[in-house]
Amino acid sequence: MPRGPRTPWIRGAAAAAIVAAALSVAGCGSAPIVATAATAASTPDAESPPSSCPAWLAAQQRGEGRLYRVDAAGSQVRIHVFRAGRLAKVGHNHVLGIERLEGQVFLPADGIAGAGVELGFRLDDVGIDKPEWRAGLGPEFASVPTASDVAGTRTNMLRAIDGERFPAISMHSAAVSGAFPVLAVKLAVRWHGQLREIDVPVRVVRPSGDAPLRAQGALVLRQSEFGITPFSVFGGLLAIQDELTVDVDVAARPAAACD
Repeated sequence: MPRGPRTPWIRGAAAAAIVAAALSVAGCGSAPIVATAATAASTPDAESPPSSCPAWLAAQQRGEGRLYRVDAAGSQVRIHVFRAGRLAKVGHNHVLGIERLEGQVFLPADGIAGAGVELGFRLDDVGIDKPEWRAGLGPEFASVPTASDVAGTRTNMLRAIDGERFPAISMHSAAVSGAFPVLAVKLAVRWHGQLREIDVPVRVVRPSGDAPLRAQGALVLRQSEFGITPFSVFGGLLAIQDELTVDVDVAARPAAACD
């Protein structure tokens, strides 16, 4: 991406983060988690679906399962954005982080019936290119964006994704199938006045006692599956790739109430 205030931003990079966050429906798993299918549909502009949390609280009180609240401080979600085009070398690859992830997860006491997740975050809470996020990723991430680069990227990001009009992204599980420790979660993602349903397989380890629920894995998301044209300038000489990769380590702790 170009350096400085005109640094372009990918439309829809933030949407990838929601799908990654959705992996918090799972517990620890060493195998990568990869998105396998997607369907799309239009929906009204409402960004937040009706909450299932009251029903989950009632189920917890009946001893039918346990409710968990996402622990933002204990979670790590990183989105990798890749430069493209013949002039790609004049720009940066980017690393983004969701720093204030909110939501809850419900795990039934037995089986998978009733399992679910609701998550969300604000677009202006997305962190960009912190040095510790870029460290260790190799030469393709070795460049050091300046404070001006980061500020320009943030400005253009919020403009490109219409963040003022649509400041938040939310998701909830539409269905959960499979069997522990491997589940297939259908995620309904609401963003920018649209709905996307994405099938994501996850590897699950049930937490015991008051230990945090954790999800670890990685997924690939294509912006075009959200109806988004990847950002480009100069007739495509400088652009970003359609594919985004997301590394996820999300924690959730036992909760007595909803967010």
